[in-house]
Amino acid sequence: MHTDIFSRVLVNHFLMLTLFIGIFHQNALAHTVIEPAQITEGKKSENFLVITHGCGENAVMGASVVFPDGLDSTIAVNGNPHTGTLNDFVTNWGNSIQLYQDRSVFSEQDVKRDSNGNVVGFWAGGGRTVASHLYGRIAFVSSAVRINPESCAQTIRFAVAAADICKITTVDNINADNSVSLWVPAVGSKYDGTPGGHAFDFPVFFTISRDLTANPLPESCGGVGQQISVRPSAAQVDRDMPIQFNGAQVWPQP
Repeated sequence: MHTDIFSRVLVNHFLMLTLFIGIFHQNALAHTVIEPAQITEGKKSENFLVITHGCGENAVMGASVVFPDGLDSTIAVNGNPHTGTLNDFVTNWGNSIQLYQDRSVFSEQDVKRDSNGNVVGFWAGGGRTVASHLYGRIAFVSSAVRINPESCAQTIRFAVAAADICKITTVDNINADNSVSLWVPAVGSKYDGTPGGHAFDFPVFFTISRDLTANPLPESCGGVGQQISVRPSAAQVDRDMPIQFNGAQVWPQP
């Protein structure tokens, strides 16, 4: 009897320890994410950029987000470089993201556009800040992205560049004094962050999954789908990460 009680006590302590470790691990890895992080092709989806913590103890005053435009992006198929274009896998990626007007977190917001007028990202900031220990979220919508039916693509994973801004600095001082939390793919841009530093090469991911019922894999795929990854170019990140407001660049300081 005493043995049974002792065993139950040990089991309960083990379960509590496991739960504590799990919570600690989850909090330690918490970072800015897109929710839902994965959507099905052909369906409109309401999403959020979720800010999960500040820059150290500093509150977040704004955010900047850039999606790969697919024009000069780096594309890989099952980890191997692809020399073709994003159109080989997605038929309508351009202008697939749109921002909701929602001032419940920040007072100002707008989209970012490329030279063709397509939305490639968005920003929000001003007004109230997000406390360093609280979550904040920015609403956006993704249109019905369609995977090329002639391809073997089963999932397309976009590496999205995001910055949680806590202090306004120049780009040269962007990594100083907990000024910003960067969630950016390391592609050689000015916003790569510091190698070995916090969240280096740890971007936000957004994945499109093939609807295997409505858009089955071609017979030539042999029943095996491909995993496609898309990363923005350094030139695009450098061009699109800054925030423009009323015709002037407000972050980083020019």
